[in-house]
Amino acid sequence: MRTVREQSTMPAEHAILGLLAESASGAHGYDLARNFSGEEPLGAIVRLEPGMLYHHLKKLDRVGWVAATVEQQGLRPPKQVYRLTDSGRAELERWLTSPVERTREIRLEFLVKLFFAQRANSDIVRDLIAHQRETLQRNLASLEEQRAAMAARTDVSEVDRAFTVKVLELRSSQTTSALEWLDNLGGE
Repeated sequence: MRTVREQSTMPAEHAILGLLAESASGAHGYDLARNFSGEEPLGAIVRLEPGMLYHHLKKLDRVGWVAATVEQQGLRPPKQVYRLTDSGRAELERWLTSPVERTREIRLEFLVKLFFAQRANSDIVRDLIAHQRETLQRNLASLEEQRAAMAARTDVSEVDRAFTVKVLELRSSQTTSALEWLDNLGGE
């Protein structure tokens, strides 16, 4: 059986938790959807169509990270308002302070974390960047070890060995670039 943590690992779901954390009175789907449009800073990272937004909200409600209530609006149809639960807040804090494990996750998940960290406080930003740097430095060291080990192997064909070395060189280069980008973030 999957744990609650494993049930929601998508950056979009954590972005929804982050938005709800900023709203003391909760928000309805339309309020949340506006944040994912291309004109909004969060929408530049995560594009989320209303149908998928509601899918994620239902999932978050199912795992207990948000709670939905129906609010009457006079003559207009009632609307569902979503609020962050205590367990949702704990999950958001856990996620927000954890670095991403792979360089490829910088483009989406880390940027969502950075978006909300900057809105929270500078200590969270500083710690997030520091932990991310440590993780990427470990990854870079591992990639370099893998590349050296592959280059020395004699039990694989020259073509396969050369290809694998090139793949590892690309991943090392991407990780180095991500580290340089993080260094520039730290100076802002």
